[in-house]
Amino acid sequence: MTKINQPPANAFYAPTLLPAIEELLARGIPQDAIEAQFHRSLFGLRTPFMRIPLVLSRRFWAFALEQTGDPLIGLAAGRRFVSTATNGLTYLFDVAVSLESACAYFVRFFPFFNGHFHAQIVREDDRVELRLVETGSLRAAAPIADYILVSLCSMLRRKLLASGLGRDPVVGVSLLSATSEEHERAFRAPVLGERAYLAIRLDPQLFVAALTPGNQGLEQTLVELLEQTRRNSESTLLEQLSDYLIEDLAAADWKQFCAAQHLIERTAARRLKALGWSFSELLDEYRRYRAEDLLQAGELELVEVSDRLGYSDVQSFNRACLRWLGCAPGVYRARYHTQYWQ
Repeated sequence: MTKINQPPANAFYAPTLLPAIEELLARGIPQDAIEAQFHRSLFGLRTPFMRIPLVLSRRFWAFALEQTGDPLIGLAAGRRFVSTATNGLTYLFDVAVSLESACAYFVRFFPFFNGHFHAQIVREDDRVELRLVETGSLRAAAPIADYILVSLCSMLRRKLLASGLGRDPVVGVSLLSATSEEHERAFRAPVLGERAYLAIRLDPQLFVAALTPGNQGLEQTLVELLEQTRRNSESTLLEQLSDYLIEDLAAADWKQFCAAQHLIERTAARRLKALGWSFSELLDEYRRYRAEDLLQAGELELVEVSDRLGYSDVQSFNRACLRWLGCAPGVYRARYHTQYWQ
């Protein structure tokens, strides 16, 4: 079973974003502009069990916010999830005998599908929560959390509807970010904002109740398929490079990476280019989103942030931030904390 304390995932299952992509297409965002965020065609993103670097999840949601101007785009996209996203985990969730067993499967396999979070079932007194604990190499932006939570609430409610019970299993929702009236409407449950973790609080009686007759043979088949897929999912050169970059951006070096992977530099560069990237482009992506995380956290001096990202001087870091964020790093940090505490 997946352990919560395993190393942070640095990749995610690309087709999980297809409902969000459909939402952008429905809002008139050009397909080629969306494909450019991944350096892949939509056809390629539909490849079963394709995993791509976690940085592309951040890149996609930043693009979605910029293009739509809608800070709640994750809620809208999440409503499409259950009707359009089908995979071994959603099937397994539906056929499980109870919410308890469905959530246990979710905890077990969710890290394979989403690099930002691991899941936990937490029982405290008469409370039951399904928690999502942030463990990814990059933080999850608010729309990512909205997207996952809305889709998960829909899966939980769908399971109750299929059983014929007219009760709602969702008692409440906890968010890392601030809440809005739209969150209340979307989740159809009380919402608490600015919490330490994401969570869906569940009705403890419904959680353990038998909801379906159960099909042990089908469940076992689906589990075996997921386990086999997880075991056989070999990381691509793009994933390997991403793992290397996020480990220590300050020490990132193409020659060192190729030597560690026993690769000829020219051959590796061609293979990486075939996947749509170069070393410098991917390094720049990770620096950008890691810079956002460190500046938002506000725990380090700017010179320390610059050092961690691998810049030789603060001036170079300042120029990069002007290109990424449209302002100097100190200005970005001040604006973020002003908005956060309003």
